[in-house]
Amino acid sequence: MTFEKNPLSGVSSGLLLAIVVGTFAYSIKSVINYPAADSLVIALILGIIIRSFIGEQSKFNSGLKFAPVVFLPVGIIFYGAKNLNFAKLAEVDRSIIFLVIIVIVMYFAVILLLGKLLGQRKQITYLTAAGSAICGASAIAITSPAIEADPDDISVSLLAVALAALLGFSLILPFIAAFLNISCSTHCLASGSVLQFTGLVKVSNQFVPFLSKDMPTDKMIDMALSVKALRYLGLLIVIPLLASLMKNKFYVPWFLWAFLAAGLIGTWFYTKQYTFFTMTITPYLSAIHTFSWSVAIAAIGLNADIRQLLSNNGSKAIIMAFAGFLTATATFFAGFYIITLL
Repeated sequence: MTFEKNPLSGVSSGLLLAIVVGTFAYSIKSVINYPAADSLVIALILGIIIRSFIGEQSKFNSGLKFAPVVFLPVGIIFYGAKNLNFAKLAEVDRSIIFLVIIVIVMYFAVILLLGKLLGQRKQITYLTAAGSAICGASAIAITSPAIEADPDDISVSLLAVALAALLGFSLILPFIAAFLNISCSTHCLASGSVLQFTGLVKVSNQFVPFLSKDMPTDKMIDMALSVKALRYLGLLIVIPLLASLMKNKFYVPWFLWAFLAAGLIGTWFYTKQYTFFTMTITPYLSAIHTFSWSVAIAAIGLNADIRQLLSNNGSKAIIMAFAGFLTATATFFAGFYIITLL
């Protein structure tokens, strides 16, 4: 039977491959069970590796293009229910909220400016900015359909942000923390404000054991995650802004409304049924959106051209991601010390 007579046969093979690779990436993350390991990054790398071995296979193309169309929106909705929490605004001091906003603005300002100066593709520039300023791979996954990014755009920007995040988390931020001799609570505020991936925020204090512990470890993690949660709210502005810039007209993607609605429902459960929501519902929400995005990103990796990762666009994206992180980090510490003096 030919593809023309039965289009689903072409879709099913590529879709099945994406599901298998995505499931494997999700399983690796579950077995490792380390917050800093991101299943989306694992899925992308596995997809790229497999693609480099099997080459371009036309029989998989339809399914690999179809997988993100289905699994990205599903992940967006469940991600919103878990992470778009408006109630957490009340848990953070107003001065820190203002500082986080400034950090996000600086992330975008530097990366968008460098993207313009370096002649970077708009899609890569926007995804690198969103992934750096908001929430790493998750922000890239959410933003990509809004700006019609192709697999190479997503792969290049995700790997650039991941590289900047890992070096910033393990080397740059600990060095600054030691040089300034800050407390662990200040380091938590810094990690929640500037680190790109939520998993890195959860374990950031493990890399600074030399700092004075001025509060219990669980309280420090809660503080860092509350600050990080503020950045998720930025997606409500970033997505329509970037989508409108891409289309040269005001545009709000349909899935943003679903994302917002899911966040409002999740916030209601968080405030009214805190224990039930955090202990029972949240693990399922996390599992569904992580698995869905693992499949989508695996399909993107399987459909990406590894030559693009080694191209000028790849090196430019790395420069942009690092410059954004360094600027955002400097902005946080400058702003924080101004706040403490007031």
